[in-house]
Amino acid sequence: MNKKTVGTKEGLAFGIIALGVLMAFMPSAAQQIADLEFVASEPFPILLGATYVLALLVILAGVGVLVAKFDDKEEDE
Repeated sequence: MNKKTVGTKEGLAFGIIALGVLMAFMPSAAQQIADLEFVASEPFPILLGATYVLALLVILAGVGVLVAKFDDKEEDE
């Protein structure tokens, strides 16, 4: 019997997809936050801050990929 589980490659792929989705919605979210009455800011600084946070997440993900050990061999039980 061959059991298939989600491995590190699949987790990495879903993480990259999630980062892409976050990047796609950042400009709209920054504008919506700037439109709130209690926020005294323009969309650009909000978007800039979100970009810095996302850049940090991408850097940490890259370090995680460098440190991770991928096993390409399928083990038969």
